[in-house]
Parts: sequence; C-alpha cells; structure tokens
Amino acid sequence: MSIKKIDKYVKEIERNGFVIIKDLISKNECDKFKSLLERYHKKYHKKYSFNKKNKSSLADKTLEKVVFNLHNKDLIWFKLFQNKIIISILDIVLKKGSFKNSEPYYLNNISARTPLKGNKGQQIHVDSNLPGVNYNIVTNVQWLLDDFNKENGSTYLVSKTHKVQKYAYGKNIKNKILIKANQGSVLVYNANLWHGGSEKKNNKTRWALILGYARWFIKPSFDYMLNTPLKIYKKLNKKQKSLLGFNLI
Repeated sequence: MSIKKIDKYVKEIERNGFVIIKDLISKNECDKFKSLLERYHKKYHKKYSFNKKNKSSLADKTLEKVVFNLHNKDLIWFKLFQNKIIISILDIVLKKGSFKNSEPYYLNNISARTPLKGNKGQQIHVDSNLPGVNYNIVTNVQWLLDDFNKENGSTYLVSKTHKVQKYAYGKNIKNKILIKANQGSVLVYNANLWHGGSEKKNNKTRWALILGYARWFIKPSFDYMLNTPLKIYKKLNKKQKSLLGFNLI
C-alpha cells in the first residue's frame, strides 16, 4: 500500500478518531480464525474469572463469548498482529510526540468477543483511561471476522470525541455512528474515542478480534512475561517479542 494511502488513514484517525479499512483479509481466513475462537472459548471459558457482583454492561460477560491472550495459543494470530498496513499506521500515530517520534509501542491487550442474542449492548466508554490527552496513547484495532450491521451487535462510536476531555457517560448520546462493514475489514480508532457495542438482535455470530496497541509506558492487560509458554516464546522472532513488550521489561 502506498505512503499516500497510509497518510490518508492517519489523517482520518487524527481528525475523526477512527478509520475503516475494507477487505484486508478474505472470507476463508475469517472463517478459519472464527473456528479457532469457538474452539478456544469451549476450552478456556470456564477458567476465566469475571466479577459477577459488578453489574455494569462491560463487566457482565453472561451474554457474550470472550477469549483472551491469543498470542499464547497459536502463532497464526501474529499474521493479524503484525499486518503491515496496520503497523505502518501505528508507527505514526503511536510514536508522534515522543522523543524524535521514535519511542516504542507494543500490543498491550489481546482479546476477541462475540455478543449473544439478547445482549443489550455495552455502555459507552473509552479504553485509554485518560480522555482528551494531547497524543494518541492507545490505539484499538478491531478485526471484523463477521459482517457488522445493525442486527448483530455492531460497534458504535461518536466521531471526534477522542478530543473531549471527559469520560463518556450516559445513555442519550447524540451523533452515534453504527459501524456497518464487511467481514475482513478493520476498524482502527483512538482509544479515547467514545464507543461501545450495540444490542444483539439475531443468532448469528459477530466475532471481532480486539487489539490494543499502547505506548511503552502503559501497563498491559495481562502479564505476557508469565503467560507466554516457553514453547511459544522460543518460536517468536525478535519483532514478535518486541510486539509483546519483552524488550520493555
């Protein structure tokens, strides 16, 4: 992809807080990744610990399937983690403003989810924990492994709210945009952007791989140093280890 195209995507993220890049992977690839996620969920979901006392729509996982830490299950996921187009965008937005625009970033959150029918959607929120900061400190990359539409719990967001210096709050939020995009597309957005998941109305899956890339000083969601099996670690190349933050210890 040309530098001109990458610059166009970067400007959209800086201006509106997000960009949709269409058809980065094929339907067959999406189906293969979805099959893996269904298998992982069946194997691991009982091992996950969720706070059942917390009734917020973000903490309640009873009407969704979630899988964490895909890096420690199969190296095939690095095909998405390291996608050249996405990395070219992140090399700009997550280094801008740092010393010589060159300080590192890494993959600090790796998860996948599909809401189930009856899921009322998520409360609107931000993922950076520091709304309205000068620079993009966390970027979310959401791989759409299914079509996203108004029936299957698609992501919604509010354009330009990545510049708002307050937390997203409330139910009557104006100017919400519901993401409608084909399977195989990618949604890239500043984690300061107000967003959430919409109501799930049908029985079809709506799997999305959700990757958070963060500047080096931000704590990861999980301890990759402890949860990466040695047999996986030995197969990682230098770039892959860097992407997981092993060089930031």
